[in-house]
Amino acid sequence: MINGYRDALSERRPLAVMTDSVALEMITKATGDRIILLGAETDGRLAGFAHAFDLPEIVSGSRAGQLDDLFVSPDARGAGVARALITRLAEIGAYRDWAHLRWLVPQGNSPARQLYLRIAEQAPWDSFRMELPAKPTQTNPI
Repeated sequence: MINGYRDALSERRPLAVMTDSVALEMITKATGDRIILLGAETDGRLAGFAHAFDLPEIVSGSRAGQLDDLFVSPDARGAGVARALITRLAEIGAYRDWAHLRWLVPQGNSPARQLYLRIAEQAPWDSFRMELPAKPTQTNPI
């Protein structure tokens, strides 16, 4: 499932295959009370996952949820899996007193955008990304 997600977002850049054990190690190292990882099953099989962060929300002085990754396997799309994962994150966020749940969507992902426009409001900001070198050329700057 992880490789399907990575392939869908690779922007035509070749990616090395990530084994399940490497993905599990990354997730295990990252998990804590501020990181949320949800899975959804259909007929006993993993149908999708969501990965989110619980972050400080400086403007409101509270906290917010940042949905970082959401993926539904192609054979499970259209069955409500994405909506169920987002609904569950919203429930977690309400319990944690988040001001809101926010996320990004790739520009050409029309089916996802259609769902998101039905369940949320489009945010009034643009997203930017800066590619960084593979290896730092200096010592730790912190």
